Amino acid sequence: MSKDTKTDLGLVCEHADLLRARLGRASERASPVDAVLRAAREGGDLAGELSRLSESLTALGGRGLAEYADGIHRVGAKDARVAGVGLPRPASALYGCPDGRCARTWEPTPAEDVPVCRVSGSSLRPPRGR
Repeated sequence: MSKDTKTDLGLVCEHADLLRARLGRASERASPVDAVLRAAREGGDLAGELSRLSESLTALGGRGLAEYADGIHRVGAKDARVAGVGLPRPASALYGCPDGRCARTWEPTPAEDVPVCRVSGSSLRPPRGR
């Protein structure tokens, strides 16, 4: 799986509810978000489904999945950023995808529960050795 595909899958996983809401009124059939997650889970055409999702978002007047990328450095991010900028902890403290399917990361905070992977249903995992 390419680095861009892992990054895009991470964006879908992290923002699935926002993406569904944005596309909800535009699509009467199965959500393109769910098609991406199903392809990731079942080994389907993930790159193709990600492309269709991004095209659907662009058709609504956005920048596709890139619109959902935040300014915090993320492992595998497409754009060049200085590692550690915006993070109060080193990148090694970031939790990641439990199966290594995507580049999604999450910084632990005392006020939040650990997010769940939208593909496997497992909680994101802490860095090795913790």
